[in-house]
Amino acid sequence: MADDLETDDNKLSSRLTRNEELTDEEFLSVARHRFNMASEYEQQTREDEVEDSKFMIGEQWPIDIKSQRLLEQRPCLTINRIPQFVRQITNDQRQNRPSIKVNPVDEEADSDTSKILQGIIRHIEYASHADVAYDTAFEGAASKGIGYFRLITDYVNAMSFQQEIRVKLIKDRFSVYTDPFYQEPDGSDMEWGFVFEDISKDEFKAKYPDAKLSQMSDWAGLGNISKSWVRSDSVRIAEYYYKTYEECEICLLSDGSVEEKEDIMGLPDFKDWKDGMMGLPEGIRVTSERTTMVSKVKWAKINGIDILEETEILGEWIPLIPVIGEEEIVDGKRVLSGIIRHAKDPQRMYNYWASAETETIALAPKSPYIGAEGQFEGYEQQWKTANTKNHAFLEYKVKSIGGQASPPPQRNVVEPPIMAITQARSQCIDDMKGTTGIYDDTLGKRSNSESGVAIQRRNSQAQTGNFHYIDNLSRSLRHAGRIMLNWIPQVYDTAQAIRVIGDDGTVKIEKINQVFQEKGVSKSHFLDAGTYDCTVSTGPGYQTKRQEAVASMLDLSRSMPQSMQFAMDLLVRNMDWEGSTEIADRLKKMLPPQLADDGKAGPPIPPQIQAQMKHMGEMISTLTQQNQEYIETIKTKAMELQSKERIEAMVQKTSLAIELMKHDQKDAALIFQAEQDHIDRKLAIDEQTNQQIISGPGPQGSEQPQMNQPNAGPNPSAQGAQQQ
Repeated sequence: MADDLETDDNKLSSRLTRNEELTDEEFLSVARHRFNMASEYEQQTREDEVEDSKFMIGEQWPIDIKSQRLLEQRPCLTINRIPQFVRQITNDQRQNRPSIKVNPVDEEADSDTSKILQGIIRHIEYASHADVAYDTAFEGAASKGIGYFRLITDYVNAMSFQQEIRVKLIKDRFSVYTDPFYQEPDGSDMEWGFVFEDISKDEFKAKYPDAKLSQMSDWAGLGNISKSWVRSDSVRIAEYYYKTYEECEICLLSDGSVEEKEDIMGLPDFKDWKDGMMGLPEGIRVTSERTTMVSKVKWAKINGIDILEETEILGEWIPLIPVIGEEEIVDGKRVLSGIIRHAKDPQRMYNYWASAETETIALAPKSPYIGAEGQFEGYEQQWKTANTKNHAFLEYKVKSIGGQASPPPQRNVVEPPIMAITQARSQCIDDMKGTTGIYDDTLGKRSNSESGVAIQRRNSQAQTGNFHYIDNLSRSLRHAGRIMLNWIPQVYDTAQAIRVIGDDGTVKIEKINQVFQEKGVSKSHFLDAGTYDCTVSTGPGYQTKRQEAVASMLDLSRSMPQSMQFAMDLLVRNMDWEGSTEIADRLKKMLPPQLADDGKAGPPIPPQIQAQMKHMGEMISTLTQQNQEYIETIKTKAMELQSKERIEAMVQKTSLAIELMKHDQKDAALIFQAEQDHIDRKLAIDEQTNQQIISGPGPQGSEQPQMNQPNAGPNPSAQGAQQQ
């Protein structure tokens, strides 16, 4: 009968997958069957994970051994070193958070829109506190072997119709049951999954007053019908994700696009597609067709006997994202583990040797006294308290054995093996380091490595030993990024202004799904145009990179001090203290103009402005050429003028000489000499003036030489000579 029921459930499951119509009872039967299948498959794994969780919080002694030791009043110590090993992995992940990067794939995609999409993803992560969800899932993977987070859509607020994407925390890993047959480490091929919570009977009736279960007063008998779902005082509410598939015929068109055949044919029974197709643009033809399976993801909230809510959700993937630790396939089943699984035995040994060491040292001064029979008669109380009280003296009765007096009672002193126990404890510590891959330097123990490079290399070795944990988180984040890229164009499908966040945490408001003007240029960011994919970068966060940049620039300033006078603004801008940005802006203003320029290109110049600039350039070139010609003409004229003046001066000198010869008188000689000096001075002034004309104008405001000096005119005696 059980086999028949299982067969029926499998048939119903196949019908549900093919998107065939099921009754509510059939639908719930499939859900219960899948839930039980996942529960049975994960039973051993969950038991191991529960033990790992208890071990993490210090429940490390086997119950029977701990009870026996407590009964005997023997030490039962727990020196829990496991959390520190786990934190070495989880805190390293928090310092080096993987981040989602969006990249364009086809020619319709562009880098600017990819940056907008990446900024929207950061906004989603910031608004939904995604770091908490990622950290919790990663901690589950590192400690127990697996953790989960998920993606949802929700309204912005109670009075809004606008929805936003959210990354949601799954704090209790044991609240998730998934398809046991998925193969991909990121769960991208998962067919169904459950996220449940147990609530009280009163709370359920308050939330869902119209449910069938709320109409029932007695739940005791339902536990047998819906096992693990309904108890007498509580009920399990599960969010149930599942995929359905439908056949679809698609056509490849001659322009490379793909369309559903039914959409472009106009009539579903149209067959002669090779000779022409209704509704296609002129020149576009169908080149090929095929049948494919299109998946849809659906969601329902159920309690085992009620369907409380149901809807179809976005995308093609189940939005439950696992983060796994170490994975092995044993006998066809997936076995997951974290670092606790293999460190439990060394930790138990460590606890045992710590307890044994304490017990041995505590009992060492309490070695028993050994004496002959009858030596303690009359003094029993003193000898019984000899190990707990300091008596001034202890008396005993002298006894004879074989005619000889027996020696006084003596302690049976035995040296406890404390050194051996201590060495055993040390070996347990080494075993824990070996099983976790975390060694002394990473745990904070001082080593012989003093240089920063040597210490960094040792830390890198420890990180390499457990890098697969962070790598698995990166795979899961990449899948989460794909889901968000698939959802974003459908959630943010209207023209709007949305907040985006940059790598450095700066916030901007960007316009999407519309054409807008920016600095006189038309721009647009249509999120549904083009194809985008995502990658995950692993490494230090933006803040850590800033700190490393400051350290590197300070090292450069010590080796090349002169170079930092041109980069001091960059150094200060990356420092983390109040006012660093303002000081960096002031330092930048002190740079030379060619360095102070930020290098940002302005908006493109309109064609009409370019034409005007070209015309002005031609005019400037023409005027420059004309000016050069004018200068050459002036130089030529100046040289001609200079030659004429020299000839005239020589004529005047000759005339004076002739006059001197005619009048051989003393006064005539003096007059001649005065006139000749006057002519020489005038020639010197003219030559200086011509030289200035040839070489160009002098500095503005300089005085020009005067042609006639006050003392250059002829004196009265000369005038008299001329009259004579």
